[in-house]
Amino acid sequence: MQESILHSYTNAVIITINKCMDIIKNGYITVNGNKIIDIGTGEPKSGGITIDVGGKIIMPGFVNAHTHMPMTLYRGIADDLPLMEWLEEHIWPAEAKYTTEENVRIGARLGLAEMIKTGTTTFCDMYFFADAVAEETEKAGLRSVMGEGILEFATNSFEHSKAALEKAENFIKKWSGNKLIHPAVIFHATYTCKKNTLIKVKEMAEKYKVPMTTHISETKGEVENVTYEQGKNPVQYLKELKLLNNKLTGAHCVWLTEYDQKDFAKHGTSIAHCPTSNLKLGSGIAPIPDYLKKGINVALGTDGAASNNNLDMVEEMRLAALLHKGNTLNPTVVNAKTAIKMATINGAKALGLDNIIGSLEVGKRADFIIIDTENTFMTPIYDYYSAIVYSMNSSCIETVVVNGKELMVGRELVTLNENLIVEQVKSLKIMQ
Repeated sequence: MQESILHSYTNAVIITINKCMDIIKNGYITVNGNKIIDIGTGEPKSGGITIDVGGKIIMPGFVNAHTHMPMTLYRGIADDLPLMEWLEEHIWPAEAKYTTEENVRIGARLGLAEMIKTGTTTFCDMYFFADAVAEETEKAGLRSVMGEGILEFATNSFEHSKAALEKAENFIKKWSGNKLIHPAVIFHATYTCKKNTLIKVKEMAEKYKVPMTTHISETKGEVENVTYEQGKNPVQYLKELKLLNNKLTGAHCVWLTEYDQKDFAKHGTSIAHCPTSNLKLGSGIAPIPDYLKKGINVALGTDGAASNNNLDMVEEMRLAALLHKGNTLNPTVVNAKTAIKMATINGAKALGLDNIIGSLEVGKRADFIIIDTENTFMTPIYDYYSAIVYSMNSSCIETVVVNGKELMVGRELVTLNENLIVEQVKSLKIMQ
């Protein structure tokens, strides 16, 4: 549907993810422009077009709280390696050779198509040539929190940290107020940014009142190296620089100490949990049940497709629910409701967008997915939360709506040409 037309999706099971976690059966959701104006049972009260979804599930789209989307181009080039060897000997050299603005656009289109087909409606991206990524994202119709990735050494996008900071600030100025692109300050890590750069990062975030994200305590080696160089671990170093606050989301956070965890809770800092990437790179298992007990907001992220190797939040949500049961020998931790919240409203909160997305409520943006339940994966359904987390796969997602606009209908992409994108990627012949 066009976003300017009043329309209602009816005959649905609506998983609201509101504070009461209400499930509305035989429900409808009415959209006017890009906003939800009514949710209820039975027939919609407003006029306009009605779309009978035939008993399917409508729920908030997934929020991928940490990814490097254009790295779809490097999917599978260096698997089964530890993080620093993977980065320093394979990924960074490949990026130096192949990461041009045009290639970033192609990789972004591939990532956007994959995310739409797997139900992501909002993502937080850390990469280079951010303007190009934002332009492709806006064309595709997805929502994103992003900015130019800041680090100390030269990349194909900038020559040094000063240029990175300038690009980051220009990005914020250019995209502020955009309906879909929400600027942020994105800095790589405490081990790739010098103290002066981190201070400028803090000043920029405060000046423009935007969120921040970075990698924190992903590996044991990172914690040891930063502690050796700075005299304190990554969390305490960020705290000393007054970067540990409720505007910051730390990706990974596998190796937080008890003291770190208390500081995260105290300062309202969020975590983007990336279980697939952490397992694949052998980085460890973040003690998520402990983090949740302390009141830390935990979201979910896929990380980049070079270390996952996909951007599928359905898989990430299921793994997050299962991993910690096995790790703690406790089947009650990270239950289905918690996993869904991590993939939706918690992600929205981490990105500072929980006032407009992450749940289906009147006044929020019309960002949602429609799930077909008439298939072997989801038959029968005794509990909707369990069915979504433990039974569903992304092929069950039929329709994706962002900001009131349908981006996929009947598994067919509306705003992107999937076949053309695949051919463009193949034509690059990366690493061949």
